[in-house]
Amino acid sequence: MRAFFTSKAELAQTPTRAATGLARDLGLAGLAAKDESGRFGLNAFKLLGARFAIETLLAEGSLRPGDTVACASEGNHGRAVARAARSAGCSALVYMAHDAAPARAHAIAGEGARVIRVEGSYDDAVRILQVDAVANGWTIVSDTAWPGYERIPFLIMLGYTRMLDEVQGFNGSGVQGFSQGFSHVFVQGGVGGLLCAVASWCAFHRPQWKVISVGPTQAACPQASARAGHPVTVEGPLQTALAGLRNREVSPLAFESLLPNVDAFMAIDDEWAFDAMRALDANGIKAGASGSAALGGLLALCRDGSMQHLRRDLRLDDRASVLVIVSEGVTDPDLWASVTATG
Repeated sequence: MRAFFTSKAELAQTPTRAATGLARDLGLAGLAAKDESGRFGLNAFKLLGARFAIETLLAEGSLRPGDTVACASEGNHGRAVARAARSAGCSALVYMAHDAAPARAHAIAGEGARVIRVEGSYDDAVRILQVDAVANGWTIVSDTAWPGYERIPFLIMLGYTRMLDEVQGFNGSGVQGFSQGFSHVFVQGGVGGLLCAVASWCAFHRPQWKVISVGPTQAACPQASARAGHPVTVEGPLQTALAGLRNREVSPLAFESLLPNVDAFMAIDDEWAFDAMRALDANGIKAGASGSAALGGLLALCRDGSMQHLRRDLRLDDRASVLVIVSEGVTDPDLWASVTATG
C-alpha cells in the first residue's frame, strides 16, 4: 500500500489541522482534525480505498479495462468507485437507497456512473447489488463484506490506513505541534471499514492511542454489535442527517478486529454533529454531517454533563491530545448552509 501511494506523486496527502482554541475550550492539551474534505480532488476519504483496490485488481489481471464494476453507496463510496473506475477504463454502476440525497446521486452520475435507485435502505441496496452482479458478471467493489466476499473490502480498508500514515509521518512528514503524537482518535463508525482501518493501524503502530467510534443514534450498529459481541442489525427508522453512516448492519470482516481494538463505541444525536460542523467551519474546514460526527462525539463527551464519568474513564483531560477524522466535505450543500447559518 505504501509503495502504491508513494509511487504516485499526484496522490498528494491531505492536511491535518490544529484547532488550538477549541482544544483550550474543551480542556484538552491539543486537538487536530485530519481533513479529508479534498482527498484527490473529491470531497471524502473514500478514494483512498477505491483507487487502491481497483488498481490492485488491474495489476493482478482480475479486472480489465472495459469491465463493469458495481457498488452500493449513500454517496461518497459510490463517487469514489465511479472516479476510480473511469480512470481504469471501466464502467460503473452505483446502487443507492431511494431516499439518498439528490446532490449525492448527481455527484456520482457526474463521474460517469449509472445510478440505480432501490426501494429500502443502503443495506437493501447491498443485497440487490449482489444478485445483479452475479447475474451480469460485474465486479463488486464494496467497502462492506459478507461470507465469501472479503478480499476487496480488505484492500479498501488497507487503502484507508494511508491517512494515518500521513498523520504520523510514515511518508516523511508529521503534524506540526504534535511531535509526541496523540492519545486519542475519534473516528466514524458506519459499516466499520474506516473504523477497522484506523483501529487496526493503531493496534500495529500506536497501541497506546485510545480509539473511539462515533455514529448516529438511529444507526448505531457498531455500538449495538459491540454490546452483543457479534454483528447485529439495528431496527427502526433511519432518519438521520449523517447520511454516510446511515446503515443497519456492520461489515462482519471489519467487526472481527473492532472489539479488541476499539476503546469505546458512541452514538450521538444529529445536533452534536451539527455543533461540530459549525466548530469546524470556524476553524476553516467545511465538512458534512457524517464528516463532522467524530468531532461531534468529542463535543458530547466534553460538554454533556451526563457524560463526565465517561470522559474521566477515557482520560480526556488537560493532558490529552486528540485527533478527529473529518471524513467528508460538503456533500449536501443545502444542509450545510442551513446548519452553519444557525447556532
